[in-house]
Amino acid sequence: MNSLPITVQATLVPKKGSSEEECEDSFRIDYATSFGGHHLGSVAVAISDGATESMFAKKWARMVSWHAVENAHCIPDGFAGPGDSFRHFIGSVMGRWDSWVSSYVRQRVSEGRPLRWYEEAKLASGAFATLLAVHFEEASEGFWHAAALGDSCLFHIRSQSVIDKFPVQSSADFGISPELLGSKADLDLVCERTYFDRGSFVRGDEFFLMTDSLAAWFVSVIENANSGQMEESLEKMRIFSHAKNRPAFESWISSMIDNGRLRNDDITLICIRISE
Repeated sequence: MNSLPITVQATLVPKKGSSEEECEDSFRIDYATSFGGHHLGSVAVAISDGATESMFAKKWARMVSWHAVENAHCIPDGFAGPGDSFRHFIGSVMGRWDSWVSSYVRQRVSEGRPLRWYEEAKLASGAFATLLAVHFEEASEGFWHAAALGDSCLFHIRSQSVIDKFPVQSSADFGISPELLGSKADLDLVCERTYFDRGSFVRGDEFFLMTDSLAAWFVSVIENANSGQMEESLEKMRIFSHAKNRPAFESWISSMIDNGRLRNDDITLICIRISE
């Protein structure tokens, strides 16, 4: 049985006017094995968009995305539904956060800089971020399953058509306060509010993962574009997902923000292609 080689390209651009250090998006990609530039075996991908209003949003987003990928390989069915495996993942990443916060507070005290009252209050409320995690299992026909909390989105492309979008279905749904994964959230509530999806993939299929600003634009394209415009937009995403093309991506983002077609925000774009 021949595996389906997967290629992955990813790029991340901070919001216009912000530095790399201020970017609160995070992503991680991990492959079981690789050969000849392609990746064989299971592939795990996760993106997380930290909520600016929370303290240490960037740290929490990074912890969520990295731990999600680790979980996908250790517990392959972890994103298949709100069962014990998913609950274990959520509980585990929250435990890591608590350990990190305790260490941070101790360090501040040892440096003679104990937390101020307003820092204590903000830290006590926790950190917040979106979650989108996808696990690809390869065989003669591949299978994928995904978990999402918030408005970071996945799009499954086949023959220049979008055959699945997850979890947001309509451009009207963006702009509503998204559900977020909180570092101090109730575990049952997290499981209840998380969406799950699954499907199969074949040679030539593509998947795009995007954080909310770019995803909102892409959903509007899906809803309004004719076939030629759709193909043009898909080709843009393929090109811009290559890190080497980041300057062109940044220029396009800037012009889209200036003409009001794109909200100014951190942007993550990942393209996953199943080689033919």
